[in-house]
Amino acid sequence: MPYKDLKDVRETYVTLRDLVIQNPGGWDDVASRSKVERMCQSATAALEDNECRDRLRSVAEQAAALYSRTGHLKFARTKMSGADYLRLQILIALEAVNTRIFFLETARDRIRMESAEAQGNLAD
Repeated sequence: MPYKDLKDVRETYVTLRDLVIQNPGGWDDVASRSKVERMCQSATAALEDNECRDRLRSVAEQAAALYSRTGHLKFARTKMSGADYLRLQILIALEAVNTRIFFLETARDRIRMESAEAQGNLAD
């Protein structure tokens, strides 16, 4: 992937996904909460894309509740704990970020290819 911003955000996606899978939350986990916040801020700053920014902001907000002492309780469902619900929502948002990265990469590649073709036609 030749685009540093997309590479950085994809690496953040992988790290955040692994963190949420490995740390189920439901208690005051300051380290996980801080790490998610830092990583979301870093990824948001790295990529100028409103859709990714919105998703990452959502991830940070949901992780703040997930990794708090009681914040996750208000998300409880009849057959699902609030922590499990938040983890699922975070993973869905992260997959949306990953999908968006693929879209942006494809769009950039297409523009690059069309530009190269246009340059080739000008040289003829």
